[in-house]
Amino acid sequence: MMAKRKGKNRQCPAACLEIQATRRAARTSGLPLTVPLSIPAYWTPEEALAVFELIDDLRDRIWSIYKTDLQEEMRLQRQSGPVKPIHIDEDDLPF
Repeated sequence: MMAKRKGKNRQCPAACLEIQATRRAARTSGLPLTVPLSIPAYWTPEEALAVFELIDDLRDRIWSIYKTDLQEEMRLQRQSGPVKPIHIDEDDLPF
């Protein structure tokens, strides 16, 4: 049986279940759920590229799991409020 995502009718993929289990394990072990991250200013170009590629791979994995949710969230964030009609004064045209 697959767990459902909060507020969604879709089922959580296997990777989601794995993440949930990891979170539960972290909470019970006393580990923080997040780790603050500082980026060193002394990396070599090769080290910087390795980290960049890791982040790119992470982005792809997140997208593969949450694609539909991310698309919906981006759509909602970019959605503007009601459009106010523009009044054009015919006497004030520049031509």
